[in-house]
Amino acid sequence: MTARNRGRRWSAIVLLRLASAILRGAAALHRKRTISNAGLRTALSIARCVERAGARVVLGRASQPAFINTKDEDNGGID
Repeated sequence: MTARNRGRRWSAIVLLRLASAILRGAAALHRKRTISNAGLRTALSIARCVERAGARVVLGRASQPAFINTKDEDNGGID
């Protein structure tokens, strides 16, 4: 494993652990009623962004959703 790969791996681990800490902390604060539902949603959004950043570090690019054509989208084969 090269030094660059090790650095990317550890960076991803740090980002995923940070996201986990954000989730655990926000859940604990919400249980204590210290933060509101809106505050919890904000923390969840931040954690999701941090998780995506960790995935981007490992994969080297932004993950893209898979697009699947359904019959409704392609007009059932009728043009």
